[in-house]
This record gives sequence, structure tokens and C-alpha cells, in this order.
Amino acid sequence: MTLPVILPLKYVNVSKSRLGSILGENKTCLVIALIEDMISLLKKFPEIEIYLLTKKENMTLIPQNLGIEIIFEDEEDLNKALEKGINILKEKEKKVLILPIDLPFINEKDIKDLIRLSKTPGGVISPSNRDGTSAILLPLDKKFKLNFGEKSFQKHFSEFMKKKIPVQIHYSESLYYDLDTEEDIMRVLTIKPKNKTYFFLKNILPPDVMYSNLFDK
Repeated sequence: MTLPVILPLKYVNVSKSRLGSILGENKTCLVIALIEDMISLLKKFPEIEIYLLTKKENMTLIPQNLGIEIIFEDEEDLNKALEKGINILKEKEKKVLILPIDLPFINEKDIKDLIRLSKTPGGVISPSNRDGTSAILLPLDKKFKLNFGEKSFQKHFSEFMKKKIPVQIHYSESLYYDLDTEEDIMRVLTIKPKNKTYFFLKNILPPDVMYSNLFDK
């Protein structure tokens, strides 16, 4: 049994706008580092099929040798774009895992746990630190309204309840934190995960940056 994983990526060159004050134009390179880290991790698991859900405009900005499937979408709304990706997979797969790309601490144990949980009935949801959703596993034989955005965890959990789909809440500290603010950069530089994202941030920021002063404005 294979487990398809959808990685949604909107516009590369305008992503992570909240980090513009500290990274400037380098925020595009940060997005690419996050993509490469996620794909490199997922490729360690032969049962996983990786699908990058993105826009054609991004293809000139991201590496061309990623060795994954690409699903093109042209929606302004992320949830509508994800619906398109899910509909493409419905006929040949039983479940789908959706992972944001900006999870700097995601590791092999996380993926092993999610693969194991994919073999149990129903769905799975993992919370993130801003009441968001860091991972969601959906059965493809049920209609499900995705609600990525503000307070998405509670909205997704309520949807599972509404549709009477059994759901497990999967708590993981390494899935809990994403990379969206200056405070998140400080966390990456402090924890030092051994990935491209960490080394990129370490090398791009001036050595005299006071990491303790990086916080949510």
C-alpha cells in the first residue's frame, strides 16, 4: 500500500512575507531549502509517493531534478487548490497525507508514525503552535472540507466530527513548530536541526545578529 503525500506550494517568490524584514530577497531561497529538506526526508520511505501541488509560475524558481510528481493548480485559495489535488488521487488511492513544507524539525520518526497511523481506520490530524494544522491524513472515500488558515486545527477536527469520520490526534513536538516568523527563525538557530534550512539561515544571517531579539512583532 502506497501513501500519497501532497506538499502544497503557492507562490515561491512571495512566500514567507513576514520574514522579509530579516531575510529580504533571501526568503525565496529559504522556501527552496524547506522544499528540498521535506522531499529529501520523504524519499527515504519507498511506500510514499510525493506530489508537489503548485503553480506553473513556480517551475522557473524551484529545482528541476526533484524526482517527484507535480500537480499544477491555478486557484487563489489554498483549500480549493488542495481539493483539486485530492480529486486527482481519489480514483487510485485510499488515503492522502497533506504536509505543509515549512516544518523545519520534521524527522524520520514523524514519517514512520504517520505511515503507521495511515493503516488504521479514519483520519489523523496533528496540531501546530498557532492553532493550525501541521499534518492531516484523510480517507479518500469520504467528502471532507479543508480549512487551512486561521485556527485550522479546530475547524478540521470539527469537520471530522461532523462527517462522523474516526480521527486520531497525533501530537508531535517536531511537527508542532513551523517556520513563519522571526521567532521561528530563532528557534531553528537554537535547536540546530541538521538540514539545509538550518545551514541556510546560519550562513545568511550576519554573525552579529542578536538571536534573542528575534520575536513576533
